[in-house]
Amino acid sequence: MDKKALPLKETALLLAFGTLAILMIGLAIIGGLQAYSPVPFWDMWDGYLGFFLNVADRDAGAWWFQHNEHRIFLARLLFWADIKWFGGASWFLIATNYLLVGVNVLVFWRMLRDAAATKAPAIAEVLLGLALTAWLFLWIQKENLTWAFQSQFILAQLLPLCALYWLHKSVAGTYANRQFLVACGFGLASVGTMANGMLALPLMMVYSLITRQGAARVCVLASLSAVSLYFYLQGYKTPGHHGSLTQALKENPLGLVKYVLLYLGSPFYYLLGKGAYAWNLTFGLTYLSGFSLIGCSAWLAVKLSRQPCKATLTLALLFFILYIGGTAVGTAGGRLIFGEEQALSSRYTTPVLMAWSALFVIFSPAILSAIKKRGIKILLPVAALGMLMIPLQLQALHPQDDIKFTKKIAALALALQVKDPLHIKNVSPNIENALAFAARASSKNISIFGMYPYLDAREQLGMAVQQPKLPVCLGGLDAVDSITGEDRFVRIHGWMFNPKDKTYPNVIRVLSDQGKIIGYALTGQSKPEIAGTLGSAALLSGYQGYLLKGQTGTSLTLLGESPPCQMQVIIPKQ
Repeated sequence: MDKKALPLKETALLLAFGTLAILMIGLAIIGGLQAYSPVPFWDMWDGYLGFFLNVADRDAGAWWFQHNEHRIFLARLLFWADIKWFGGASWFLIATNYLLVGVNVLVFWRMLRDAAATKAPAIAEVLLGLALTAWLFLWIQKENLTWAFQSQFILAQLLPLCALYWLHKSVAGTYANRQFLVACGFGLASVGTMANGMLALPLMMVYSLITRQGAARVCVLASLSAVSLYFYLQGYKTPGHHGSLTQALKENPLGLVKYVLLYLGSPFYYLLGKGAYAWNLTFGLTYLSGFSLIGCSAWLAVKLSRQPCKATLTLALLFFILYIGGTAVGTAGGRLIFGEEQALSSRYTTPVLMAWSALFVIFSPAILSAIKKRGIKILLPVAALGMLMIPLQLQALHPQDDIKFTKKIAALALALQVKDPLHIKNVSPNIENALAFAARASSKNISIFGMYPYLDAREQLGMAVQQPKLPVCLGGLDAVDSITGEDRFVRIHGWMFNPKDKTYPNVIRVLSDQGKIIGYALTGQSKPEIAGTLGSAALLSGYQGYLLKGQTGTSLTLLGESPPCQMQVIIPKQ
């Protein structure tokens, strides 16, 4: 690093930007730890658990089978590894999400280095890199960071970015042909991410034409594009519950435009408070931000059209922005039927953060030149943006206990095969499918159904257990609720706390007066009224669970585990 690029006193700014980057990464990781749950969520029942079960049943076609409109082959490799090698606890997949965002950062740093075209990075360049790092770890993309199913969503942007970057590297140089092969590898891999990954190879072909890389390379990329499209469309079925681009253009063209603008401007929607202060102004500025990304990119493309071969990195980044723009249009075509504001979903912000990063790298040489001429004050807008990012990132510290508790109870219902829409709907939109996948997974002890306390929970009902002498807990049974459409179980609620040790059990087995297991419950529900009386340690002492029907008016034992304690309750007459 060239320390002469800036006065020594300005190194304080380097420390500030470094602190910002570390803070953003650290808070994002804390947020991931706070939100972690091993319970499969939403698309994971079919796309993750169902896929693994199909492969276990020797269905080789499951690897390439459609998930909605996508062929998520690369993600399925990770899904298989998570269940096969890491017990299906999902932490491997979530760690992979963070790792992929980290790779994003490294690729953009490398592009920033190439754009600067200096022997060593100046302090100003390092500041820009730290700002990019902070930006790419923004918590607004929390769904893609904390949801174990989202590796393909990050890969669908990262791999095309790498493909275009290495294609730029292959234009000239000692290892040009090797770089071209690497680019082709990334382009092919993009096909196995999501549907938008199909755009990568055709865009690379156009890029190679514009940069005059020769007929042979153009033919190779054209052939790869055609072959990949052929295999992608073999047996393809359009999802019935989605719209189409043709439909959107015919029925709501203005809505389509607004959706795309919101999609591309979404980071600024979050930075401006999501409309909490001035709804119309926030949306107006979000539209303007999306339009600015399009406008700046179009202006650069026109400017570059005169001599494209002299700025191949800038052209590659513009093609990447075009790729994200195409993704936005394709998403709008399929999702506009759910409303324009659906474009602001957290999972859609990752590609947009990357698109804005690409634009930032394009302008980085001009920014560095301006810093040399006018001083570090040029970075004041970047510093102001950083100040807006910090409050957003602090949201990662918000407790997730209630959300994790609802997932635990949903998993218990699925393990026991209790048809309880109240809880199962929190982890799956299709209750019947979730119950079916859970039954299959339980029979093979796969994923959470091979973990305590869900392992063999249904099979243990009716088994007699020894009742050792345990500390007596405070607590009670607050309610017993019937479940519409459920013939075997009722839902129970209450709280359980050991005031001596200031602990509560994590798992509760409900025993009959004959010592047989007739139900299960899990703690973790927030009980502020109990905490107000017994102290903060009792805050999450609330439990919910399921009990076999037919216990009206009987006295039961709640046998707590981890740590152990017990208490007696009476099931009220109904």
